[in-house]
Amino acid sequence: MPKKLENYTLEIAVKGSASKAFTALSQHVHLWWGATTNATSNVGDEFTVSFGDANWSFRVTDFVANAKITWECIGGNPDFNAEWIGDTLYWTIEQIGDTVKISLVQVGLTPDMNCYDICNAGWNFFITNSLQAFLETGVGNFNFTTPSM
Repeated sequence: MPKKLENYTLEIAVKGSASKAFTALSQHVHLWWGATTNATSNVGDEFTVSFGDANWSFRVTDFVANAKITWECIGGNPDFNAEWIGDTLYWTIEQIGDTVKISLVQVGLTPDMNCYDICNAGWNFFITNSLQAFLETGVGNFNFTTPSM
């Protein structure tokens, strides 16, 4: 029987508010992930995240303040990043007392993709280190080291 391929999923919980987490995912991506072309505030908005010559472009397909935001990957360069085209990234935010739970499911990012190991390591770093640090201190951590392929 073929192995079931699971989509990338990660969840963190930090002290803070759903509003602050939502703002980090819609207005301040450049402060915890990578350089962006613009912030997003509506369904249909598009933005690009860049790391030097490498980039991904996204369109916002769902936008519910302080609760969820969904990005569809609509472009990627170089070819390695093009594997994400068509992937959907579901961010959900839940306030639980004085803690906010943030979850990401990237539908399409599965272990059979060429980029899976580096993308898995990258998301693990940028969410558990950089996004979490940004929410807790106001300063993201961009010191990600690319694992050898």
